[in-house]
Amino acid sequence: MLLRIIGCYWRLHGFLILLAAAAGAGGEPYRFGEVALGASFTRLAHDLDFRDIHAAIAAQQEKKAAKPDLGRRGYGCTRRDDAYADVTCVSHDERIEGAGTREFRLHFAGGILQQFSISAEIRYFDVVMQSLRERHGAPQQREPASSGGYPSFAWRNAESTITAYGGKDLVFVSFELAGYAEAVKRRQSGGPARECR
Repeated sequence: MLLRIIGCYWRLHGFLILLAAAAGAGGEPYRFGEVALGASFTRLAHDLDFRDIHAAIAAQQEKKAAKPDLGRRGYGCTRRDDAYADVTCVSHDERIEGAGTREFRLHFAGGILQQFSISAEIRYFDVVMQSLRERHGAPQQREPASSGGYPSFAWRNAESTITAYGGKDLVFVSFELAGYAEAVKRRQSGGPARECR
């Protein structure tokens, strides 16, 4: 009897450890390389070498340079006054390995990265999807392609979502913190802007 109780205990204990490991693996907000949902603007400004786009363009004109200095990773940032973000940063230099990435676009609200997107030429659709699978595993949801189009995919955990789909010319991937869409609606209606986490 005692051996059966001990055996049941260890089976239950092992199951709880596996459950905790699975929950921990899916509990962090999604990221793509160093770009992580929920990261602070201050941290990413340091890690990704952000530049104020207006100051960079003014310095370019003053120096008569061919291009503005947008730092090591090509991010130019500007303040916004709308429901989607307080600050947006865009890079045309950031890349997905093997794909001609069009842009990385980051949206911050309340000093936190709430949403970011990656776009690339449609011919790189398979490369982008493979990169996402390598980082986040198989998508939990797949919508079939419309006639002549591309399927869409979604990843979801308690903290965030990823949605990826192909259009006529571009593949587009959106990463969002849980609650971002609701926060945008609240801000559009003039309600209090709570942190999206």
